Amino acid sequence: MEDQKYSLIETLTFAETAGLPTSGTLVEQIVHLLNSNMVFSDIIIHQNSPIMLRQPKRLVAVSDTPITEAELEEFFEVIEPDWAEKIKDRAFDRSKDLFSARIRANCFSFQGKKRLGCVIRRFPTEPMPLAEIGLRPSGQAFAKLHSGLVLIIGDTCQGKSTTIASLLDEINKSRSGHIITIEDPVETLIPQRKSIITQREVGADGDVESYYLGALDALRERPDVILIGEIRDAQTAQEALALAESGPLVFATLHARSTEFGLQKLLRLLGNGDAQSQALSNCLRGVICQALLPSLKGDSFHLASECMTTNPEVMQLIGSRNIAGIRPLLDKLSQVAGSGCHTMNDDLKLLIQAKKISLDDARRATTDRMKFEGMFRQAA
Repeated sequence: MEDQKYSLIETLTFAETAGLPTSGTLVEQIVHLLNSNMVFSDIIIHQNSPIMLRQPKRLVAVSDTPITEAELEEFFEVIEPDWAEKIKDRAFDRSKDLFSARIRANCFSFQGKKRLGCVIRRFPTEPMPLAEIGLRPSGQAFAKLHSGLVLIIGDTCQGKSTTIASLLDEINKSRSGHIITIEDPVETLIPQRKSIITQREVGADGDVESYYLGALDALRERPDVILIGEIRDAQTAQEALALAESGPLVFATLHARSTEFGLQKLLRLLGNGDAQSQALSNCLRGVICQALLPSLKGDSFHLASECMTTNPEVMQLIGSRNIAGIRPLLDKLSQVAGSGCHTMNDDLKLLIQAKKISLDDARRATTDRMKFEGMFRQAA
């Protein structure tokens, strides 16, 4: 209750809640929010505070009613029957079909285990159509590949999982094969269409203990397409490269701010040796680096991306570990029709010109600040 007394977080008006119920069980309130038309990325719940939503441009409380310890415990019971034992060690993640919605809940204690909390993210019940997520044709074209490595790069919470689910489902709609995903946790469920779908969850209570072991298993499971949910360590990086060398199409994500930072990180994890850089240059088919930006009205998000499709010049730079040369080459190739390349600044410029995003939000998302500032100085 003390949190409420000093909180400066605004509360939704009655008109904004559109009559959403603020009573009933916590599960019922969450389900109503998940099925509403309200725009938000996360539901944040702290014991003794109201339910809060992370919207594109603000954090807002749904009501003035605080959530009690008993209500949170009841919700945790739905998410994980053994929650009290799990939460003793650390926070835990669970993906769950909650009636008509699919969520990932991260449940935790804080303030010396005196209070409970959770952050809930909702996912589409099915992958979004690739043509509707805002990815350019050069990025969409990676769904037509049959082999090699494709990296999806970006900071956390930038829509990488949504992009990958859409790419995988496009493959699923267009050709037969075995698609294996290794995720922590399994987020959007991909329905079986033309392909067989095997979605494996990483974790002590999941299907496999680590991304590395999941990748190691995958080669024995006759895959045509593999998703490695995140490359976090050297073992996983090496196995991702080995899988791509062995024939399947491999998608993998990396947390990084730009295409070149992502490639630097991967080469570092691989050991920065000549053999590894040559192997990566031969296997890499392309990179998508992406960011989600709030709309000017704050009622939606827009995807901005940069895309690099591998060609002999790109291969030469990666093979020689000249990652500093990637940005100038990407700038040059983005001006060439049919190159399969464009920069983040190209996308940001289009979104600004269409009055969809603000200059400040674009400045925070750019992967090349100097070029961005020069571009808009010239425009002014």
